[in-house]
Amino acid sequence: MRIFICLLFTFSFIGCTQQRGRTLFNQQCAVCHQDNGQNRAPDLTILGSMTPKSIFSALESGKMQLQGELLSAEEKIALAEFITKRNYDTASSPIPNYCNPQLSKLDEVHYFGWGGDLQGSGFVPAHIAQITKADAAGLRLKWAFGFEGGSITRSKPTVIGESIIFGSQFGEVYCLNIHNGCVQWRFEADATIRGGIAVSQDLAEETRIYFADFNGNTYALTAQKGELLWKTSVKNEPMNAVTGTAVYYDSLVYVPLTSMEVVRAGDDNYECCQGSGQVVALNAVNGQEVWRHRVISEKASPRGKNRIGSRTFGPSGAPVWCSPTVDSSRNLLYIGTGENNSNPPTLNSDALQALDLKSGALVWNFQATPKDAYISACPDAANCPDPMGPDVDFGMAPILTQRADGKEVLLAGQKSGVVYCLEPASGKLIWKRRIGRGGALGGIHWGMATDGEKVYATNSDWLALGGDSSFRANPGVFALNLMDGKVEWQNTPHPALCEGKRGCYNSNSAAPTITKDLVFAGGLDGYARAYDAKEGKVLWQYNTNQSFTTVNGIHAHGGAIDGPGPVIAHGIVIFNSGYALFGQMPGNVLLAFSAE
Repeated sequence: MRIFICLLFTFSFIGCTQQRGRTLFNQQCAVCHQDNGQNRAPDLTILGSMTPKSIFSALESGKMQLQGELLSAEEKIALAEFITKRNYDTASSPIPNYCNPQLSKLDEVHYFGWGGDLQGSGFVPAHIAQITKADAAGLRLKWAFGFEGGSITRSKPTVIGESIIFGSQFGEVYCLNIHNGCVQWRFEADATIRGGIAVSQDLAEETRIYFADFNGNTYALTAQKGELLWKTSVKNEPMNAVTGTAVYYDSLVYVPLTSMEVVRAGDDNYECCQGSGQVVALNAVNGQEVWRHRVISEKASPRGKNRIGSRTFGPSGAPVWCSPTVDSSRNLLYIGTGENNSNPPTLNSDALQALDLKSGALVWNFQATPKDAYISACPDAANCPDPMGPDVDFGMAPILTQRADGKEVLLAGQKSGVVYCLEPASGKLIWKRRIGRGGALGGIHWGMATDGEKVYATNSDWLALGGDSSFRANPGVFALNLMDGKVEWQNTPHPALCEGKRGCYNSNSAAPTITKDLVFAGGLDGYARAYDAKEGKVLWQYNTNQSFTTVNGIHAHGGAIDGPGPVIAHGIVIFNSGYALFGQMPGNVLLAFSAE
């Protein structure tokens, strides 16, 4: 699903030293990270703005883990020091702007997980949001929180009481006071955290939180102090990783698993591919595994050799990038899956699935796009499937909602640029609507939101890679009628806002968040916006592509807004800013706005 993850260096090179750093970068890294405008990978200028810790983290446990697996820790540090021209410091920094967590009781849960509730709706009720249409035009920056050395900011806060809890690019989990951004506690996980935070309040007197890091470690902490209760690895295949948000319901924690073979297969010598997307249910009390669902039930077997003679295997892939969605009335858990990584293609790739909550048994499967086999190094890699698919995953969490006529429906947007509406009990299609051309970096990436009358979708289409060539690129924010999928309004950022700005695109990729009257969505042009939910008119916008003075003393700058939707509570709207993964504008800041 996440394409253009170029090799930071080839797997054949192991003897990296600090003295040979410049030669290493020129010979091995510049293939993808050169400053020629042809590649979407960050160039040396952007990499150099990061800290040695962030470079090391990417190689050790982040996006570049596969490329760094043959390097020792010392070699990763040497490369990080060359790129950043700074010394690597292994010591943890002291907590800045500290405030006593006992002063803020973490009791009532206002917003949690990926979409704010078990149904993944992205809708915030008025008593929680405390922001009206009249307030929107008066939103002003309240505080900013920086992530030192960061370039990708996709933190998804959970709101409990008057505190927010979220993970970071470097594995820290923070608990802040929502009103002033002071740090109540900090926990250090083993790897980057790309998803949100789940919550339980029915297992003990204390509120507990759950999350997973990229390496597949799942954690349970006390919400009040951030104390570790248990840690469990959910990996059972070498390339397992977690990019989605864990979900808590009825004493179980549901963890989605992707397969990073989509990246690893870019090495022509790699025997591609044998992994599969999964969902694991853990006992929330002790972290023990209860059940495991493997999207591709068939074990991969030899399928021949690629063009340089490496063995190939299949079927494989169908990763679960996103958060599961709970349907308590039907005892179902809904997930979306991605493309196959090798042939033969399967019926459960690019699909929506319903699983039994207690056993993990597959109840139904709806495939939207058949025969989509793809790896991130296509079309040039020897392991690229033939024929090559369009790479149009379901990257967002499905949404369960009730329409105005009382009928419950399941909604999901696909990277193909198509929005689907299904029967929750059977997976039967009710309607579908194409809103964009779609493709590898097109379509609906991160999510949608609904108020029961409309479904609001952000369509990317910022790069013409694949998709339906008969349909024009059509980025922007959309409102669709929930009864039939008819588009009621569309708003696209003006191209002039990106003139002269490298990595700036007049497009929307990040998920939206909505209230009764407002749609909040960030753009790849760096603007945070509030739209009139009825008509689509922009009521407020703020350019986050600038420097900020932060409450924690970290130098911070905004950039492209991508990934999770904003979070709204207590009259405060919180946006991420910065996303350099595909050549967009980097940034390292969390911004809180209010109408005060």
